[in-house]
Amino acid sequence: MVRFDVAKAGTYRVALGGAAWIDVVQSGKVLTSAAHAHGPACSPVKKMVDFVLPAGRYALQLSGAKTAELFVSVTTIR
Repeated sequence: MVRFDVAKAGTYRVALGGAAWIDVVQSGKVLTSAAHAHGPACSPVKKMVDFVLPAGRYALQLSGAKTAELFVSVTTIR
């Protein structure tokens, strides 16, 4: 679990370099994703999940990974 802050409301994309469940949690509640997709072909990104987030503090929770380490990025897309 990793905590992160959102300074400006928008749509944020969580990208992973492997298979795992992605949850964004705020105040103990798992938030509903807005979209999900596979990463582009020939890219290290395997999974992408979008969340519409207001400004605030969140926790990124990953589970079910088959490896001990994963590439992860959180970026704003809108």
